[in-house]
Amino acid sequence: MTRPLCNCPVPEVISPALALKPVGEQAGFVLDQCQVCKLAWTSPEPNEKQLDQAYGESYYSSVETKFNPVIEWWTRFSARRRARKLVHQHGTNSKKLKVLDIGCGRGVLLNGFRELGHEVLGIERAGSGFDTLADIESISLQQLIDDKQRFDLIVLWHVLEHLPRPQQSLEQVHQLLNDNGSLFVEVPNYGGLQSRMFAANWFHLDVPRHLFHFTPRSLALMAAASGFSTVRKSSFSLDQNLYGFVQSALNSLPLLPHNHLYSLLQSRFSVRTLCLLLLYSPLVVALSVFAMAELLISLLTNSGGVLSVQLRKRNND
Repeated sequence: MTRPLCNCPVPEVISPALALKPVGEQAGFVLDQCQVCKLAWTSPEPNEKQLDQAYGESYYSSVETKFNPVIEWWTRFSARRRARKLVHQHGTNSKKLKVLDIGCGRGVLLNGFRELGHEVLGIERAGSGFDTLADIESISLQQLIDDKQRFDLIVLWHVLEHLPRPQQSLEQVHQLLNDNGSLFVEVPNYGGLQSRMFAANWFHLDVPRHLFHFTPRSLALMAAASGFSTVRKSSFSLDQNLYGFVQSALNSLPLLPHNHLYSLLQSRFSVRTLCLLLLYSPLVVALSVFAMAELLISLLTNSGGVLSVQLRKRNND
């Protein structure tokens, strides 16, 4: 696993890290962070057995749906809106684009691009089952390079933090991107307000699946080292910020299971699930007031829960 950009010899141990869901032997993970480049990483590096457990059936859920019908509808609606936004930011709305979505999951965002008339390809981890869906393959970036594939728009949406060699992956993406193409990256903001507030209870920490934890400085340095220049950047995400705050606050309360609400939202509707969601609703409503306040503060201070960047090849090299 790649170490810090500056090869800092003495990283600082930050805090014990929690997983999104209990995964096997969970004790012992910590976060190390370089105090020069500010890149943090999960330590020790999870082994293959731990990763196989982390990416099991409970993580991927169904190849068709992941959440209950209401949340599923919102997820698909948001993905269609995001696809339109990214195409608009790329700047060629009228042109048919060749789009690559790396770590595309069930292809929800991929479907958004397809509905806009673009040529799409998604790639996913072998064993996920998603390669049975249209336009999704379990193929490496190097294979695409060897096949001389090139793309106008490439997406790494909450994926870069999962990769064991993120800088190498960005360098490979650089080879796959057309000279005037756009790379869109979004990752959790480890340097944001929520991360500092909730520490190991932060919803978006997601150890051991998240191998790296990016700050604005470390993401900018890694992008530049991989041959990219930054066109646009933001730390604002309405849904990621609001839900991230609520779930992180719930994680901080004693007696409540870690990420229990998130698990309920993934569950199919049943009498038990509905009753539990109803019990949660007053607490969620109350926490949403504080979440809105945090959203406003993070917007004003540019310290939101995510880091979103649009990158292009530097000098079209």
